[in-house]
Amino acid sequence: MQVAATRFVFLATLVLGCVSAEWPAGDPGPLRYRLAHSGDHWDVVGDDRVLEDLEPRYPAFFELILDPNRFEEPDLRPLRADLERVPVDRRNFDALNAIAIGYFEINFRGEAMRGQLSFMSQGYRAAKLVSVPWRAFQGMSDETLRDATVDFFADAVSGEKLGTQMTRGRLLPILESLERKEEEPTRKSRLHDLSQVLQRELETATQP
Repeated sequence: MQVAATRFVFLATLVLGCVSAEWPAGDPGPLRYRLAHSGDHWDVVGDDRVLEDLEPRYPAFFELILDPNRFEEPDLRPLRADLERVPVDRRNFDALNAIAIGYFEINFRGEAMRGQLSFMSQGYRAAKLVSVPWRAFQGMSDETLRDATVDFFADAVSGEKLGTQMTRGRLLPILESLERKEEEPTRKSRLHDLSQVLQRELETATQP
């Protein structure tokens, strides 16, 4: 689903400043990666309206990301700060899911621009987004957040989301890097399996 095609006009309530950037006290929120098994979409997963839920938290980020006519670099510092927050709470997971939405949207838009001058710039923007959880991973001590981060990368290399079949090979070095940084056996094995499966699929795809 092309989110930009339907969501680039930002919510009027955000423009008017009527929505708080914070959640109610004591609201734990969904402490997980929320976009798995969403088909080729990255805004809604069943009844979970992920994008609608996260827009109030990062209005400037989503206003830029969802507008197909804007090519500026988003300010990733608020998302990075939330993702790396200690102790871990809902904000870490909100940041991870917001980054995922941004990555899939920009990645899809870039693939639609293959052969155009802006193709490379969109690829660079997508790479900057995906580098945020990659860099944060080594410093994460929370097991649930580490699992959620791996869930995001597994989703990104699955080829399920629109536009990812052609770009998932770019993430192979990241999977291998995460595996080297991981010490927990189950998560390390999962990362190893993901990279091996992706490597075999890429090799098969290039065979005559």
